[in-house]
Amino acid sequence: MIYCFSGTGNSLGVARRLSEALGERLLPMTEALGTAPDFASPEEPLGLVFPVYGWGLPRFVETFVEALPHPADATPRYVFAVLTCGDDIGRTDRLLSRALARRGWQLAAVFSLQLRNTYVCLPGFDVDTPQVAAEKAQRAEAQLEAIVPRIAAREGSTQADIVPGACAGLKSYVLRPLFNALLISDRHFRAETVRCTGCGRCARVCPLHNISLDEATRTPRWQGHCTHCLACYHACPQHAVAYGFFTGKKGQVGINSYFRGPQGAAKDNL
Repeated sequence: MIYCFSGTGNSLGVARRLSEALGERLLPMTEALGTAPDFASPEEPLGLVFPVYGWGLPRFVETFVEALPHPADATPRYVFAVLTCGDDIGRTDRLLSRALARRGWQLAAVFSLQLRNTYVCLPGFDVDTPQVAAEKAQRAEAQLEAIVPRIAAREGSTQADIVPGACAGLKSYVLRPLFNALLISDRHFRAETVRCTGCGRCARVCPLHNISLDEATRTPRWQGHCTHCLACYHACPQHAVAYGFFTGKKGQVGINSYFRGPQGAAKDNL
């Protein structure tokens, strides 16, 4: 069983590949929140696939893990995680391991995959060039092919399987709490009315159903429980969604048909 959270499609593409290759069921975390895993057998693994936000777990993923029921029996179960990131993960692996341990689950293996960057809400942060994004995707393909048999064999992982980056502890234990407190909010999102056509795509792609459309103007309204996946920003065909004054000249990534299979066939990520 694999649980996935994804905003712009990176993690969902990876989760679908893992599900197909391992023959495991794939469930969205948004639909399984607070429910007990319904394992088909004692040997079925528990997998988690999600992006790293601010060198830690997305707030919604924290909520999901905190709501996981304790294991129904004492049978040891293989638990693995695959984390997607634009650059590095800091100490997200340790944060996840501790969060799972508080619920009675032991993380056996964790892997990180570097994919296209999607974060644009601070100065100096922008999407990757097409060439960089393609190079990351190519490396991730090779990594994923190597990861699958290891998960199938219920192997553990090592530090070589993740990219913590420089100053990992500072990023996850000091900067991340500040990042969450000051930036993980939807109060700075707005729609540029001269561009917005009221198509509603931002509301449709939001994984937390955090966006509604004004009945009169059809402009989006954010409802206050955002996890900052930025799907609304990247999905807007008119580039009308803005976050403060940071995103006006930033790029967008497509959120469909991003992750490609072994034969180059595009995978629909939404």
